[in-house]
Amino acid sequence: MTAQPPPAAQGGRLRFWLGVVVGAAFLAVLWSTVDMAAVGALLVRATWPPLALALLAYALDFLLRAWRFRLLLDPGGRDVPFAPTVAPFVASFGISDILPFRLGDVFRVYWFHRRFALPVGHVLGAMVVERVLDLVSILMVAGVALMLVDSTLPAEIVAQFRLVLAVAVIASLAVLLSPSLIEGLAGLIERKLPFAAAAKLAETARAVARAVRGSGGPKRIAGMVLLSFALWLLESLVMLGAWVSLGGSVSEGLRPLVAFAFSTLGTLVPALPGHFGSYEFFGMLSYRAVGVGAEQATATILLAHLMLWLPTALFALGWLAAARTSSPLRLLRAG
Repeated sequence: MTAQPPPAAQGGRLRFWLGVVVGAAFLAVLWSTVDMAAVGALLVRATWPPLALALLAYALDFLLRAWRFRLLLDPGGRDVPFAPTVAPFVASFGISDILPFRLGDVFRVYWFHRRFALPVGHVLGAMVVERVLDLVSILMVAGVALMLVDSTLPAEIVAQFRLVLAVAVIASLAVLLSPSLIEGLAGLIERKLPFAAAAKLAETARAVARAVRGSGGPKRIAGMVLLSFALWLLESLVMLGAWVSLGGSVSEGLRPLVAFAFSTLGTLVPALPGHFGSYEFFGMLSYRAVGVGAEQATATILLAHLMLWLPTALFALGWLAAARTSSPLRLLRAG
């Protein structure tokens, strides 16, 4: 009889195949509803200077993200020097963009654990706080963009979107600023929902609370939130660069900002490796909601996604080959 994989592995495989189906479906919808010949004609006419500036902003964004992760790992700056962390940090994103099962996350935990003798739980905790910071920040970007842009959607729908975003931002900030609240919520989950899944959820919540405490007090966390918000604005310049490269006006820059925010939130939906499918689908819907034509929207989304995906993917391949780190490579093959 074939040995069954553990539940975590089963969940990872289920998410992968769900992502394949959903991502392919999103791309099929895009392909069948948009004039792809017109999209191709737009892409051929893309100009390079805005793309070069966008890529420089993207490189700076990743450098600052690596610095933020190092601060989460070692708030005092005594045990984890910054310079050696940048390349493996960037490579972890590229690995996840190429391979399934979020293997880049596995690689990052493994590398930082082995390189700096950090407990696995400590690295995982820093990554959890990093993801919560990113979530609250991109929600803030979406809220600001949706508040300022002129939308073709009915006012009632826009108002509901703003309300949902405001509630989500407040809830996320509560998670970051009050670890005691998280632990109280974990206890409530265990008492009210006596199921195995609820127990795992409560355990995860407590791990988040420990990670938040280890990251510093409320003042430091608030600073991290502001830094993360600035990082997402910096990364949004990739979408703006694609927009301007394809003939869009800088004065209409709020439109690509809206599309960037909601296409990024769309990556929470399972999709193909590299978030292909969900990123394009939600980005196109966002552009259409602010009055951009389907072909212009699709071309901009595809170009922006290529600039977000290709540099990290190529960097990961190049760094792994140059570093010849056989142990991480064996780990990836075993995954």
